[in-house]
Amino acid sequence: MAFHYALGIDFGTDTIKICDRKNRITVCEKNMIAVRDDNRVIAIGDAAYDMYEKTPSNIKASCPMTHGVIAEGRNAELVLSHLLKKHKRFLSGHPSIYIAVPRDISPVEKRAYYNVLSGIVHAGKIFLVDKGLADTIGVGVSMESPRASMLVNIGAGTTEICVVAGGKVLISKTLPLGGRSIDEDIMKTACRIFHVNIGEKTAVRVKNRLAYVDRGPQDRMEVCGISTISGLPVTAQITSQAISVAVVNTIDQIADELKGILDRLPPQFHYDIQQAGLCLAGGSSLIVNLSDYLRHQLGVPISIVREPGLTTLRGIQSIMSHPALGDDFTFSLRDLTGNMM
Repeated sequence: MAFHYALGIDFGTDTIKICDRKNRITVCEKNMIAVRDDNRVIAIGDAAYDMYEKTPSNIKASCPMTHGVIAEGRNAELVLSHLLKKHKRFLSGHPSIYIAVPRDISPVEKRAYYNVLSGIVHAGKIFLVDKGLADTIGVGVSMESPRASMLVNIGAGTTEICVVAGGKVLISKTLPLGGRSIDEDIMKTACRIFHVNIGEKTAVRVKNRLAYVDRGPQDRMEVCGISTISGLPVTAQITSQAISVAVVNTIDQIADELKGILDRLPPQFHYDIQQAGLCLAGGSSLIVNLSDYLRHQLGVPISIVREPGLTTLRGIQSIMSHPALGDDFTFSLRDLTGNMM
């Protein structure tokens, strides 16, 4: 199933990444669209993100994804179509498209993927990849190994958990928790403790600068926001200690889900994970001391993969480049939607 010209897409809640078979990342932009008066598109991608939280009432800048699935089909199609056209050969090359999709999504959510993708490319040239499998292949796990491997991808909108052995998915689960859940916790903490309302983009900067789990450097950061007392613009000094308390809420929920999955594994596979541990991927895996915290909570070794935000894309690229992987680990839009077509 290897084609001369193919593109791989990681259609993430925060960022859309597109690569070719040579693993060149040709597009990496925010998954966002800005629309004026509900019908006129004025910006897409990074340009729309620059407008986010700064627009007048008649302009809405938003992400068409919610918790890792398509929530606004028309806007998702516009964003993906626009970003694909940035790839120089897309219009004339008629590429095959490989795109990662979550495993445990509802029939309605599956139909949304079908509508978006078939509106851009002929359905026969679209190949879907289980996101958990793409992540697992992307970290270098052999699909022929009988030993169990566990990967946890903490993305922006979701956390993907996948346990694989012998090329088969033993357990797969998508949690509606991720980087944006942590951002929301930071915004609530800023409001409750420091009496200032901050936006999501400010919360992201605070997270990247101050966030740690359990223990970390004592630091502070000045932010601008709206006072919860006077309603006027103010500045506040946000401390890393307060942020560390905020991020634990989401992390503990993820840890509890991981404990449950480990407990459900058959003994022989549980032993494999205890010996080899699990791999952390996704942008939020870089929070300071997160791996040590989860190691203590779960009692298994934890490792963070190289370039954790690119794990899914690396897996898709491997599948595009190796015909055997493509035959075994891709499926069609018809397979995704079944009788819904």
